[in-house]
Amino acid sequence: MRHTHKIAKHLYLKRAGLRELSFPNGSASTFDQLPVPTSASYLAVSGSMAAKPRSAWHEPDHGLAVRMPALKQAKTTRGHTFYRDTVIYHESGLEHRVSVVLQTYRGLARLISQYPKVEWIDEDGEVHHHTCDYFIELLDGTRIAIVVKYERKRAEMLDLIERICDNGVTGIGKGGKRSVGVADAVALVTNAQATQEAFENAYFLLSSRSHHDQAECAVLYDIVQQLPGAFRFGQLLLNCWPRAKRRTAIWRLLDLGLIEPVNRGLIDELSWLRAT
Repeated sequence: MRHTHKIAKHLYLKRAGLRELSFPNGSASTFDQLPVPTSASYLAVSGSMAAKPRSAWHEPDHGLAVRMPALKQAKTTRGHTFYRDTVIYHESGLEHRVSVVLQTYRGLARLISQYPKVEWIDEDGEVHHHTCDYFIELLDGTRIAIVVKYERKRAEMLDLIERICDNGVTGIGKGGKRSVGVADAVALVTNAQATQEAFENAYFLLSSRSHHDQAECAVLYDIVQQLPGAFRFGQLLLNCWPRAKRRTAIWRLLDLGLIEPVNRGLIDELSWLRAT
């Protein structure tokens, strides 16, 4: 962060009564004390948020991916992440953002990249194939094929998606085998939805799943239940130590949907939150 940006951030925090978060060794917080959690609520919440037992490790595979992109090169942003036991490929920065944001969906049962390969027919009756970037299956069984492109290509891609749907979302498998209805819907995701802010929020949400402390989450949940209306993210970081553990707990409660941001956009110390 540039020095001028640090100064600007300090001024914003100071105006919001959160100077302590900018200069931890400075004056005391204007929020004297946050509500003290009760043992009953602590036990109830810590039980409801108990960590699920980890399943046995399995070597990740490519799932149903019909192609494997080339390895990352110096002039590209090709790469991959992992969702559970599946390798999730991305071939651009935008696809990377979409992949990470999709992984934060609480109703997500399965995520696959480079699938399905579908058939569409142009105005001259010629058959073409298109490989979708991602495929998700929700807990309710809904299957959605996802096409990722920049906003400037929206009209072109919506026309393509319409042709894919008109053809029954017909998948092309090994040996050219055709399967009608491989997805219930086809969606377009552009940089207008997969913003840098959404990507950064998703990064912290995913990180909190592996690194949160159950007891800290329970204490924090009891605190936010006693706070009236909206409160700032930074308010929850006051009068606690270590702050890193508390910060991760905030993101974990956001991930679980127990608290939510009041407004859309980047979530930081100045963001307004509320209990759900």
